[in-house]
Amino acid sequence: MSSWEWRRAMVNAAILVEIAGERGLATRECLRGTGIDPPTLETPGAEITAGQELTVARNIVTALGDPPGFATEAGIRTHATSLGVFGLAVMSSPTVRSAIDIAMRYFSLMTSFGRAWHVYRDAEWWLYLDDRAVPEDLRGFLLERDLSALLSNWMLVFGVPPPMLRGEIAGGLRPRLLPILEGYGVPSINCAGPHVAVFDATAIDAPMPQASPYTVQVFEEQCAELLRQRGLVREGVAGSVREILLRRMNGRVTQEDVAAGLHMSLRTMRRRLAEEGTSYRQLCTETYGSLAEELLATGLTVEDVAYRMGYSGASSFSNAFKQWRGMSPGRFARAATERQRRSAHR
Repeated sequence: MSSWEWRRAMVNAAILVEIAGERGLATRECLRGTGIDPPTLETPGAEITAGQELTVARNIVTALGDPPGFATEAGIRTHATSLGVFGLAVMSSPTVRSAIDIAMRYFSLMTSFGRAWHVYRDAEWWLYLDDRAVPEDLRGFLLERDLSALLSNWMLVFGVPPPMLRGEIAGGLRPRLLPILEGYGVPSINCAGPHVAVFDATAIDAPMPQASPYTVQVFEEQCAELLRQRGLVREGVAGSVREILLRRMNGRVTQEDVAAGLHMSLRTMRRRLAEEGTSYRQLCTETYGSLAEELLATGLTVEDVAYRMGYSGASSFSNAFKQWRGMSPGRFARAATERQRRSAHR
């Protein structure tokens, strides 16, 4: 399956077409080359591929010239309730922390085309977004939509204004996002990547205004089923272990913690992983090692990557990286830089 063949809810594309229509662009022009039948835009539960949605966005941006405020309006109109069971699962969570964890667990059901993860640090929680795989001509447009959707929905979901403390924006896209961030009084800086949104976590364990512990499990199960249907989840116990590892980015989660999270004994988890041809150690190496490599390849220092992955310092991160990859992170970063330099001169 190519990178853009996974399926998404039609609603995101339908919102783009709706706003484009208000600006004078015909539906047929929005859908040109997508293979989408116009009536399906209004069909509840309809799905399209990520590639089709990207084509819709590109058609609109090309035809209208990426007008200021278009992507922001698209984000504002993407209500949590329009995201179906995902929105219901988040809103019915018992606490703010559990709502955030559910949102991150099923992040692929939201608007973004990027890859996200989060880390709790004392009285803050850090949301990372790596959108380097998004086509360059749409990266700013889609990031603007995603940020607008996140901040405008915060009040609806949590019942309070978004407690965003600061933002770090990569790829030269900060100027584009400044109107949104300044509108919420959020300071921001440029960064090498990935993007980072830092939130105040002092009220992280506060109850949700629409908590419904008896129904959240049902909605979450439906979210998990959606991910499976759309080809967005790794199957088996190994896939579940990877999900837990990515949610606990500080590298200090134990096998016992993971097994408890899967509601099985440590012995059973090890046996099930062995049956799937892997092990807990191998999954840690794959999951944390790959993420560290991606961050180092962006040009971040070893210290920055250590901090972003939740380590206390460069030394502890370096020791872990050596176990994962058999070399120091500094050596890997230098080799990655050299490969990029050679590729640029070919």
